[in-house]
Amino acid sequence: MSDKGRGSERSREIAAIKKQGRNRQGRGVPLPGLWACRMAAGLTQRELAMLVRTSQGTVTSLENQGRGAYPTTLKRLCAALGVWPADLLCAGDEED
Repeated sequence: MSDKGRGSERSREIAAIKKQGRNRQGRGVPLPGLWACRMAAGLTQRELAMLVRTSQGTVTSLENQGRGAYPTTLKRLCAALGVWPADLLCAGDEED
Protein backbone atom coordinates (compact mmCIF):
# COMPACT_ATOMS: atom_id res chain seq x y z
CA MET A 1 0.00 0.00 0.00
CA SER A 2 1.33 3.45 -0.85
CA ASP A 3 2.23 5.93 1.86
CA LYS A 4 -0.61 8.19 0.70
CA GLY A 5 -3.12 5.32 0.86
CA ARG A 6 -1.81 4.26 4.26
CA GLY A 7 -2.16 7.83 5.54
CA SER A 8 -5.76 7.89 4.41
CA GLU A 9 -6.41 4.54 6.11
CA ARG A 10 -4.76 5.83 9.30
CA SER A 11 -7.00 8.89 9.24
CA ARG A 12 -10.10 6.67 8.98
CA GLU A 13 -8.86 4.54 11.89
CA ILE A 14 -8.27 7.60 14.07
CA ALA A 15 -11.69 9.00 13.16
CA ALA A 16 -13.30 5.66 14.08
CA ILE A 17 -11.52 5.61 17.45
CA LYS A 18 -12.58 9.17 18.21
CA LYS A 19 -16.17 8.42 17.20
CA GLN A 20 -16.29 5.35 19.47
CA GLY A 21 -14.71 7.11 22.42
CA ARG A 22 -13.69 5.23 25.52
CA ASN A 23 -15.76 2.51 27.11
CA ARG A 24 -17.52 2.80 30.46
CA GLN A 25 -14.36 2.02 32.39
CA GLY A 26 -12.37 4.62 30.44
CA ARG A 27 -9.81 2.04 29.30
CA GLY A 28 -9.32 0.61 25.85
CA VAL A 29 -11.55 1.08 22.84
CA PRO A 30 -14.75 -0.83 22.04
CA LEU A 31 -14.64 -3.18 19.06
CA PRO A 32 -18.17 -3.38 17.65
CA GLY A 33 -16.89 -5.06 14.47
CA LEU A 34 -15.04 -7.90 16.22
CA TRP A 35 -17.82 -10.48 16.07
CA ALA A 36 -18.37 -9.98 12.32
CA CYS A 37 -14.64 -10.16 11.57
CA ARG A 38 -14.26 -13.33 13.64
CA MET A 39 -17.23 -14.96 11.93
CA ALA A 40 -15.89 -14.00 8.48
CA ALA A 41 -12.56 -15.61 9.42
CA GLY A 42 -14.39 -18.79 10.42
CA LEU A 43 -12.92 -18.85 13.92
CA THR A 44 -14.46 -19.73 17.26
CA GLN A 45 -13.86 -17.47 20.23
CA ARG A 46 -11.53 -20.10 21.65
CA GLU A 47 -9.49 -20.34 18.42
CA LEU A 48 -9.18 -16.56 18.19
CA ALA A 49 -8.16 -16.35 21.84
CA MET A 50 -5.37 -18.86 21.23
CA LEU A 51 -4.10 -16.91 18.21
CA VAL A 52 -4.16 -13.64 20.14
CA ARG A 53 -2.67 -15.21 23.31
CA THR A 54 -5.57 -14.29 25.57
CA SER A 55 -8.53 -16.06 27.15
CA GLN A 56 -11.85 -16.96 25.58
CA GLY A 57 -13.48 -14.82 28.29
CA THR A 58 -11.56 -11.79 27.07
CA VAL A 59 -12.74 -12.36 23.50
CA THR A 60 -16.31 -12.72 24.79
CA SER A 61 -16.02 -9.46 26.77
CA LEU A 62 -14.56 -7.64 23.77
CA GLU A 63 -17.32 -8.89 21.47
CA ASN A 64 -20.04 -7.94 23.96
CA GLN A 65 -18.32 -4.60 24.54
CA GLY A 66 -18.09 -5.33 28.24
CA ARG A 67 -14.56 -4.05 28.01
CA GLY A 68 -12.40 -2.26 25.50
CA ALA A 69 -9.22 -3.42 23.79
CA TYR A 70 -5.79 -2.04 24.46
CA PRO A 71 -3.63 -1.10 21.45
CA THR A 72 -1.52 -4.27 21.73
CA THR A 73 -4.63 -6.44 21.76
CA LEU A 74 -6.04 -4.53 18.80
CA LYS A 75 -2.85 -5.17 16.81
CA ARG A 76 -2.90 -8.88 17.67
CA LEU A 77 -6.56 -9.18 16.68
CA CYS A 78 -5.89 -7.47 13.35
CA ALA A 79 -2.99 -9.81 12.62
CA ALA A 80 -4.96 -12.92 13.60
CA LEU A 81 -8.05 -11.93 11.61
CA GLY A 82 -6.27 -10.33 8.65
CA VAL A 83 -8.22 -7.07 8.97
CA TRP A 84 -7.55 -3.37 9.42
CA PRO A 85 -8.19 -1.72 12.80
CA ALA A 86 -11.07 0.24 11.27
CA ASP A 87 -12.82 -3.08 10.52
CA LEU A 88 -12.90 -3.85 14.24
CA LEU A 89 -13.69 -0.31 15.35
CA CYS A 90 -16.69 0.21 13.08
CA ALA A 91 -19.91 -1.79 13.21
CA GLY A 92 -21.96 -0.15 10.45
CA ASP A 93 -22.06 -0.51 6.68
CA GLU A 94 -19.71 2.37 6.00
CA GLU A 95 -18.57 2.96 2.44
CA ASP A 96 -14.96 3.87 1.64
